[in-house]
Amino acid sequence: MDFVTKEMCQSIDGPSIAHVGGYEQTGLFSERHYPRCSCPAYKYAKRTINFGGRMVPPVCKHILQAQDEVCGWHQQYSPEVQIEKGVCPKCGGPTVVVRVGV
Repeated sequence: MDFVTKEMCQSIDGPSIAHVGGYEQTGLFSERHYPRCSCPAYKYAKRTINFGGRMVPPVCKHILQAQDEVCGWHQQYSPEVQIEKGVCPKCGGPTVVVRVGV
């Protein structure tokens, strides 16, 4: 497998924990875990089946709001074009370099 170097917003690098509406949201951009929230609506909601036939946890309004507030720009997947290296074109924050398999 070959690798290329890309950049992504630093906002999605590292622990993805947010606080919306007095509740804690975790795993917002995790590749191994689904997002979770500490609110009662999430806790008591039923799991659903996705297109792959897997049971997935629900998504509450707090998770959706937290995902909207985090930039989430990634050079490989976003239409925004990066003008200056090290600067996120979406939010203006710093970026980190990642290796992507192709």
